[in-house]
Amino acid sequence: MICKPKAIRALIALLIVVGLGQLAVGSSDEIVLAGDGARQESASNFFALNYIWSVSGLEPGQVIMALNQDGKDLYGAAKYEPDSGQAWNAVVVGSIIGDNIVLALTALKSDAQVSSMMTGTFDSVNQTLSGSFVQTSYGNISARGAFSAMWINPDTSSFTPAKVEEATHATTMNGESTTEVASQASSQTSRFHDVHQDADRILTGVGDISQIPIGMGGSGLP
Repeated sequence: MICKPKAIRALIALLIVVGLGQLAVGSSDEIVLAGDGARQESASNFFALNYIWSVSGLEPGQVIMALNQDGKDLYGAAKYEPDSGQAWNAVVVGSIIGDNIVLALTALKSDAQVSSMMTGTFDSVNQTLSGSFVQTSYGNISARGAFSAMWINPDTSSFTPAKVEEATHATTMNGESTTEVASQASSQTSRFHDVHQDADRILTGVGDISQIPIGMGGSGLP
């Protein structure tokens, strides 16, 4: 059978159109072309970490961390509420690329700024985070260690900061505030009268309640 030139050209054009269509479908889920032609990863390639997490390792107890997510960028807040000791709040910022995560947690503890850099991976099967951290305070490394985290709540809006009590008064050795001690001292002082203030009213011999200076009364005349 002899194919006509027109039929051959039509068949070639059809194959080209079908091939381009398959190429477009196969690549649409992998990359998104930006306006300047740069390659950018699709947002669907990022693991979702916008949960409330329970973090172990940073403190003796559990640190609660709420993460929000915008593409690869992570941000949110954290808190520590021990049964005894000082509670604190912190801000969190970081990112996820593939299954690798980086988080920076900064808190104010006893008037000192403490930052913890957390690097690790996300286990998509077990839905957990794990890795290591380095902690700095006053410009020096104060701690190193390992951390792990698991999400406990998908509703990040339910996160509430810790109640942190700030010391407003210095205390003495017996636990009394300096304000209380000063008030007590003032009260005790007011119970006594400084006789030096009445030096010009004090008479020798029998006192004269008239408060007339010596030599000015009738008894002083010859």
